[in-house]
Amino acid sequence: MAVSYQIKCEHCGTEFLHIARGDYGTLCMCVGCENHIETDVAIRCPSCMHRLNSTEEEFERQVKTTMFWD
Repeated sequence: MAVSYQIKCEHCGTEFLHIARGDYGTLCMCVGCENHIETDVAIRCPSCMHRLNSTEEEFERQVKTTMFWD
């Protein structure tokens, strides 16, 4: 299972797609279950390199769309 996030960086405004698989970055569970956002491994904006996941709350504020698939 993987999760795709459409993210808008709060720091510079860049919008981009971030794909996370269950084996790194984000622990994916079943659709409808709560996702755990990994904060030990940095997710960075590709434009300004600002860290987007210092906390789960910070990451969730920047997510515009979430898509799940197997």
